[in-house]
Amino acid sequence: MSDFLKQKRLNMGLTLEEVGKKVGVGKSTVRKWENGLIENMGRDKIVLLSKALDISPLDILEIDTSLEDSKSSHLLLDMFNVLSSERQDEVLSFTKQQLNKQNSNNTNEINEDIFEFPQRTIISGRSTAAGAPIDGEYEDSNANVSVVDRAEIPRNADEILTIAGDSMEPRLHKGQQAFIHHQPTVENGEIAIISIEDIGVTCKFVYIEEDKIRLVSANDKYDDIIYPIEEIRIIGKVL
Repeated sequence: MSDFLKQKRLNMGLTLEEVGKKVGVGKSTVRKWENGLIENMGRDKIVLLSKALDISPLDILEIDTSLEDSKSSHLLLDMFNVLSSERQDEVLSFTKQQLNKQNSNNTNEINEDIFEFPQRTIISGRSTAAGAPIDGEYEDSNANVSVVDRAEIPRNADEILTIAGDSMEPRLHKGQQAFIHHQPTVENGEIAIISIEDIGVTCKFVYIEEDKIRLVSANDKYDDIIYPIEEIRIIGKVL
């Protein structure tokens, strides 16, 4: 894996710093990933790194997508066995849907429902504050992958999360679900999900002011908050 990631980066003419900027991490973190240290790599980083290097997230996880390889079969089974019973049910349901599609294609029987509403996976289960920042590490532990109808998801969406607070009302309401696109930067005035160093994760309008970032609420009862730019990490843009 280390040779694969490094070689892919070099083939694309990218430096460690350039890849880190695309993913929202430092070059030392990218170097660790290239050395195979991906155990604590977040799902959002896997998605961003795969986009930066133009590879599949499965390549990063070293999963061979061909089930003809017995090692891949064993790996998939091991991963399935460590899932909770609820998530195992989700995987089985998705697998059955894929088999139905495959069988339908093999027999040239066109199922209008399948082709009209193709499905895709999306990260879900996390919340973001719209008020005081909340614990990002705890929310990361709640992340999972859901299967939903593609028609329900904006084209560039990478994750769906829940707004936990009222600071972005009336734009985003407490309890509302919002789609985000994972990206390390946003334009001034765009709504983003932001990680604040040693504080937590929140949802705000973002304004860059020289070496600081101003986070602005939609709700007038909340004051603007300002942090040094090095203490802020953009997780993604709200769509």
